[in-house]
Amino acid sequence: MGESVTGFGAYTGIRVIELTEGIAGPYAARFLADQGADVIKIESAEGDSYRNDPGFQVFNRNKRSVVVNDDSNLLKTADVVIASNRGEADRARSLAPGAVIVSMPTWGSAGARAEQSGSWQQVAAATGIGWNQVSWTEGPVHVVLPLASYGAGMLGALAAASGLYAREAHGSAPTYEVSELAGSGVMQIGDFWSPEIPQERDGASPLGPAGRAPAYRPFKAADSKWLFVACGTHRFYHSMLEAIDRLDLLDDPLLPNPPWGLIEPDPLAYITPILEEEFARRKRNEWIETLRNHDVPCQPIQTRQEFLASDLAASNNLIESIHHPELGQLSMPIQPLHLDACPATPIVPAPSIGQHTDAVLMETHEPGSGSGQGGPPLAGTFAVDLASFIAGPVITRHLAMLGSEVVKVEPPDADPFRSFSPMFNGWNQGKKGITLDLKESSDREFLYKMVRSADVVVENFRPGVAERLGCSADELRRVRDDLVLVKSPGYGSDESRANQPAFDPLLQALGGMMAAQGGDGEPVFLTVPVHDASTPVIAAFGVVTALYHRLTTGRTQTVHTSLVQTTTAAQAAEFVEYANRSTPEFGGFDYKGPDETHQYVEENGEWFWVDDEGRIPVERKGFVGSPLAIANDLVCEHPDSPGWGPLTQVGQLIKGAGPHPSRAPHLNEHERELRADFG
Repeated sequence: MGESVTGFGAYTGIRVIELTEGIAGPYAARFLADQGADVIKIESAEGDSYRNDPGFQVFNRNKRSVVVNDDSNLLKTADVVIASNRGEADRARSLAPGAVIVSMPTWGSAGARAEQSGSWQQVAAATGIGWNQVSWTEGPVHVVLPLASYGAGMLGALAAASGLYAREAHGSAPTYEVSELAGSGVMQIGDFWSPEIPQERDGASPLGPAGRAPAYRPFKAADSKWLFVACGTHRFYHSMLEAIDRLDLLDDPLLPNPPWGLIEPDPLAYITPILEEEFARRKRNEWIETLRNHDVPCQPIQTRQEFLASDLAASNNLIESIHHPELGQLSMPIQPLHLDACPATPIVPAPSIGQHTDAVLMETHEPGSGSGQGGPPLAGTFAVDLASFIAGPVITRHLAMLGSEVVKVEPPDADPFRSFSPMFNGWNQGKKGITLDLKESSDREFLYKMVRSADVVVENFRPGVAERLGCSADELRRVRDDLVLVKSPGYGSDESRANQPAFDPLLQALGGMMAAQGGDGEPVFLTVPVHDASTPVIAAFGVVTALYHRLTTGRTQTVHTSLVQTTTAAQAAEFVEYANRSTPEFGGFDYKGPDETHQYVEENGEWFWVDDEGRIPVERKGFVGSPLAIANDLVCEHPDSPGWGPLTQVGQLIKGAGPHPSRAPHLNEHERELRADFG
C-alpha cells in the first residue's frame, strides 16, 4: 500500500476518504486513523483552510493528503466517506454504493441555515452554550473551547464506527448525518424543557462564574490559590462540614435538603459567605489534605501547564512527542481511549498538501460491500449498565440511541443522581430498569443470567467495589467469555488517586479549563459538563469498535476510558505544543469575545454573535429550544418522564441511525418483564 499510514488497529484495511476541513470532520476521521484506517484527505491545491492553526496537527495526524482535479476514482475505493454536506454525501453514494457515508454539515440539512457554512462560535451562540454559561451579568459568555466542533468530531467517529459495524453485521451501507448542531447537543446531553418547571435564565447566577451550588464550586484559599469542592451528595456535604468543623450547619432549619436544596435564594445567601470565610482561613494544600482525609471530592484549580507537569498527566501518558519535518519537536494528546486488543497506531505527523498524491494514485483498494440504509446499527446487541452518576450511564444511553437493548441495573436505593431528574432522564434514555442488591447472592445470580446474553457491560465503580459485588472482569467473563467490557475510572491509571471521587468539574479544574476560561481573573466553572458529555461518546466509539473487532476477528477486549483522558481530547488543539506556536485563546471576566469583530454584542435588548461568518442571534432557550435543532429533528418529546411529567430533551443525534430514544425507566420499572425474560 505504498506510504499508507496504517497500523494494527481495529480498522486496519479500511479506507476512509475525507472531504472535510476544519475541526469536526477531520477529528472524526482521526479517530479511525488512530485505529489503523487508511485515511486519505482530499484537499485543494491551497489546502485545508485550518492548516495554519496548531490544531491541524492533532486532527490530521496518521493521514495521507492527496490533491486531484477529479476524486471520482478515489471515492469508488472508499469504505467510509466523511463528507461536508448532503450534496457531497449524495455524490459519494452514487460512486461508492457499498461505503458508509457520514455527512457533517455545520447547520444540518434542514432549517433556516441548512447547508450553509458557519463557525463553531456561531453554533455555540445558536444552541445555548453562550447564553447558559454562568456569569455575573445577564449577557452571554463566549466559551473559548470549540465545544460543538469537538462534540461533532467525537460523534462523527461514533457514526462512522457504527456504520462499519452495521455493514459487517447487517450487510447495509448507511448514510448518516452528524452536524455541528448535533455536536452541541451531545455536549449538552442533559438539556431539557418542562412546562411544569419555572423557566429561568440559566446563565446569570448569584455566585457568578463559580456556578450556582454553594457546596459544588470553586473556593479561594488563604494563599490566593483556588480549589474546587464537589459535594454533589448528602454524604459528601456531611463530610465537608465535618472537615471544616461546622457540623452545626447540618441540621440548620435555614439550610433544607442539602446540598442541592441550597441553590434556592435564601439558603444560598446564608451559607455562601460562611463557606467562603472558612476556606479563606487556610492554604489550598492544607485544605486539600484535610478534605481528602474526609473523602470530600476536591482538586486544585490548575493551568494547562501545571496539569501537564503533574503526576496525574505523567501516569496516564496523555501526551506524546514526535519530530515534525518543519515544526521540529511536536507534542500532542494521544488517542483518548485504550483498547486491550487494538493498540493505537504510532503517531505520524500530519501530511503536507498533496504529499501522498502519486503514491495513492498508483494503489488499488477493493472496498467492502453493503447495500441499503438498514435499521439501527446496533440492533441485536444487548448491554448491561452497572454505572451511576452521569458519564457512565450516558455511554449506554448512546448505545441505546443506536439500537442496542440496554438494561440499567441500580441498587435498591437508586442511582444517586436520580434526584437530578429531569436531567437524569436525558442521561438514561432508551433503557429498561431493574434494581438489584448485588451484595445478595440471589440478585447477583440474576445479574449473571443477564450477562450470559449480553454483548457489553459498562461500569464505573471505584476501585475494589466491582470485586466486592462479584462484577470484576474475571467474574463477568467466566459468565460470558466474549463480553466487551468498559472500565471508566475517573483518574485513569493513576493509582495514587484510585480512591478519590471524580466528577466533571474536578477535571475541569485539574486540566486547565477553568483557568483558561477565567484568563487573568477568577476561574470559571463551565456550565457545559465537558467531561461527562465527551467521555461517553469516546467510550461508545470504543464499544462499537470493539464489537466490530470481535465480529471480524473473534477477539474480545476491554475498553478503557477516563475523565482524565478526556480532558486532553476536549482540549486537543489547545494541548498541541511546538516552538513559537500561537497562544490558545483565554477568556476573562464575563468574556464576550477576543476582539470587536469576534464577540457578543447587544442591540436593543437582543444579543448577537458577530464574526467573519456574519451575525447570528443568541439562543436563550437552550439546545432543546433552538429552532435549528428542532428543524433538524435533534430534539424529542417524552410525555411521561420519571417523576417530571412531559419533557423535551435531546434526542437522536446521528440522523439515519434510528428513531429517538425512549424515556428513562422509573426505578425498577421493568423487573417483572426482565425476570420473566431471564427466568
